[in-house]
Amino acid sequence: MPSNDFLKLAYADVFPFAPGADPKAQPSLDVEFKLATNLGRHSCINHYFQGIQVCFMTAEFASSLEITYEEPRQTFSFCFNFDGSVASLHCGKYNELSKGFYNFFYDPDPSKAHYFNKEYSYDIFHMTVEADTLLALIGQDDLLYEKFSHHISRQTGIPGFKANLPLTAQVKWIIQSIRFCPLKGAARRLFIESKVYELLALQVEVWQKEYDPRTFFEPMRKDAELMHAVREYLQLHFQDDLSLTAICKEFGINECKLKGGFKAMFGKTVFGYIQELRMEFARQLLFQKRISVGLVADKLGYRNANHFSTAFKKYFGESPGNVRS
Repeated sequence: MPSNDFLKLAYADVFPFAPGADPKAQPSLDVEFKLATNLGRHSCINHYFQGIQVCFMTAEFASSLEITYEEPRQTFSFCFNFDGSVASLHCGKYNELSKGFYNFFYDPDPSKAHYFNKEYSYDIFHMTVEADTLLALIGQDDLLYEKFSHHISRQTGIPGFKANLPLTAQVKWIIQSIRFCPLKGAARRLFIESKVYELLALQVEVWQKEYDPRTFFEPMRKDAELMHAVREYLQLHFQDDLSLTAICKEFGINECKLKGGFKAMFGKTVFGYIQELRMEFARQLLFQKRISVGLVADKLGYRNANHFSTAFKKYFGESPGNVRS
């Protein structure tokens, strides 16, 4: 739980110039929220569609903040955390979301709170969907409709997935496509809206597995612990020249179990996860600006800086040079 060191503020104190856009109105893109100048560095860009709001937030706060607010709308709220560690109070519980994970909640109680620590740099993508909009998109012929409409009609909360889910390469690609969309005018609006629906479709697919015991595969506890240990190992050794054979030898398992168990547990391949770790590490190094692209490539084991630049641009949608500029 947050300590007394957190500065308690109302939403209007933090964002005194936040526009009051209506999510049910016509689409509105690139709406910027302005942070109170004494609270730190902050960028908050919002896109509004009918019943849906998405937001990119990057920030470094001067103080640890507890931000309280009232949300009169009935909404499903998704948080995709690219950097930092953010916490929130919803459904009567304190919930923490670390870097590289996402989750959602539906909480009919209008009083909510978010917690940001001054020790972190934040990079968060947030998506809010009105409850009636979500039900209309799901449709009455899907089993999810009955489950969610039951919670909505009885005003009972849904605290999220059983566990925070990792940001898969597919989820990251969709979000980064929205973030770096180069189109203008109507083409930009249509492209971004289509990607928002694509991202929402992925969440519906996860819900269908999560709430249907006939299709949801949950590894045995022992295997789950083993896969978590493998992931922690990769987080420590992602800069090494890793191979499936070496990893299998380290944990005493065969290649089939490693590949199948890791993909089932985290939604990505072993080497897909290693690539994510390497690219995220590269981006953090490039943000420091004192390190050249060539040196970053060398740290990640690329013999050719051009090969690294190609891989980086494919992953993030922009070149390493743009990140440093």
